Amino acid sequence: MINFKQTIKTGVAAILAFAGLLALSVPALAQVPTKTIYFLAGNKDHVGAEGSGRHETRRDLLVLQHCIDSALNIKGVKIVTKFLYMRDALNIEDLKGADAIIVESSAVTSQQTRTHPIFPPLDKGARAYDKATTAYLNQIDSLQAAGMGIMMLHWGITAEGNAPATEHYLRWFGEAGHPNYTQNPLGFWKITPIKAGEKHPIMRGVNAWTYKDEIFSRLVVNPGDPYRTDLLMGESPQTNQSEVGSPKGVISPRCVASVYEKGKQRGVLWGGMDYHSALLNENYLRFVLNEIVWTAGIDVPKGGVKTAAKTLQLSPIRHDNFDSYKPADLVLK
Repeated sequence: MINFKQTIKTGVAAILAFAGLLALSVPALAQVPTKTIYFLAGNKDHVGAEGSGRHETRRDLLVLQHCIDSALNIKGVKIVTKFLYMRDALNIEDLKGADAIIVESSAVTSQQTRTHPIFPPLDKGARAYDKATTAYLNQIDSLQAAGMGIMMLHWGITAEGNAPATEHYLRWFGEAGHPNYTQNPLGFWKITPIKAGEKHPIMRGVNAWTYKDEIFSRLVVNPGDPYRTDLLMGESPQTNQSEVGSPKGVISPRCVASVYEKGKQRGVLWGGMDYHSALLNENYLRFVLNEIVWTAGIDVPKGGVKTAAKTLQLSPIRHDNFDSYKPADLVLK
C-alpha cells in the first residue's frame, strides 16, 4: 500500500534539499560586491574656453569615467560610476555610499567664487570655516576613515593659503602644498617609476614615459611617513620655471606622485592632468586608471587596468611652443 503521507514528506524534503543546493551555487552572481566611483569636476576657470585642450576638468573626467565603465580585466566586482560637474553642495548626503571620489578642479584658493567640488572658499579675512562647513568637512574625514577613497587631480591637489583645507589634506593624503614652495612647472617631463614603490598595485603595467604636462609638485610631507608610498620621479630639462641653483627652466629629479594608506583610509594626489591629450599616452592613462581603481578599494589587475574605450580625445591636441622641443636626453632607454 502506498503511504501518501510518507511520499509527500519525502518529496518536500527533496525539494528543500534541492533548493538548498541552488542557494549555495546559483546566487554567486548576486553576491558580487558593488563599488561606486564618483567623478567630481570643478568649473573650468582658466587656460581658455572648454575644448581648448588644457585644464579640461569636465572632459578629462568624462574620458576617465568612460574608461572605467569599459574596463576589460577587473574581476569579482561590479563598478558603478557617477559624474557631477560644478558641485557646490555642503551636504554630505551625495557622498555617502561612494567608495571613491575623484576630483579635478582648480585650487580652493584660486578664486573667491566656488571652484573646488569639496571646499568652498574662505570668507575674505577669515582663518576658519563656519561651524556648518567645519562639521561637513569633519564628516568627510569620517567617510574616508571608514573606507571612502579620495583622489585629487591637477591644481586641485593644492590648498595653499587655506589653513583649514590644508589641515584636511594632511589628514587625507599625508602631504599638502605650501605657498612659495610648491611649484607647477610646464614642459616636457621624463617620468620614471621609483624603485621603492614598484611593487605597489598602482604601478602594475606602468613603465616610464615622456610627455608634455604641467605638474603640481614639491609638496610638504612628513619625512619617513610609514603610510605614504612614493611612486614616480619626474624631471625636465626645459620648463617655464626653475629651481634655486639650477639653470633656467631645469627641473631636477623630484617625486611627483605618492599615495597614502592608513587602515581603511586611501588618498591620492596627482598633480598632472593639465593637457587633455596626455590621456592618449598609454602608460600615463594606465597609471591614472590604476590610481582610480586602487582609491576605490578595488584590486588592480595584473598588468594594470585595460579598457575597451576607443574615443579618448574630446578636445583637440594643444599646440604650443613645447611641441617642437624634444631633446635627446628625454629619450627613454
